[in-house]
Amino acid sequence: MSLLANMEHLASASGVVAVTIDSPQHPRAFRGAEAWSPVLEASLDLFTRTDEDTIRLVIGQHTIIVQKEHGQTVAVVLPTGHAIAKSLRRMIRRLSKKDRGPVQPPRSSVISAGTTTGTGSSTGESPNAAPIAAAAGSSQRYVAA
Repeated sequence: MSLLANMEHLASASGVVAVTIDSPQHPRAFRGAEAWSPVLEASLDLFTRTDEDTIRLVIGQHTIIVQKEHGQTVAVVLPTGHAIAKSLRRMIRRLSKKDRGPVQPPRSSVISAGTTTGTGSSTGESPNAAPIAAAAGSSQRYVAA
């Protein structure tokens, strides 16, 4: 199966800021905060120069994980220290094996106080998207949903 078929699942995971997938039969696909697109492109190029199965790059308060599975390479941006980092490699491995179908919206978007929460922006960016400038020296904190 293809990571491309499951890209929305990966992009919508908690903590994921941006994702790009490089597949030999398809052009590179990208989802998330557009500001990360050139950084992920450069990360994929760096990865091709190594003999590793996975690499991690730390840029300010963000970590980029680049991993190859079944001939496809995926690069993911997440806040450094986010809880998803522990299971991301396994998630990528599983998503590369089986098509999960369309992403299901969350069952309930109502907080106990009775207000609704948004799940993203109308620009198609990840709900976890943060500007790269914030990574340079900001004290911005991320909280897992």
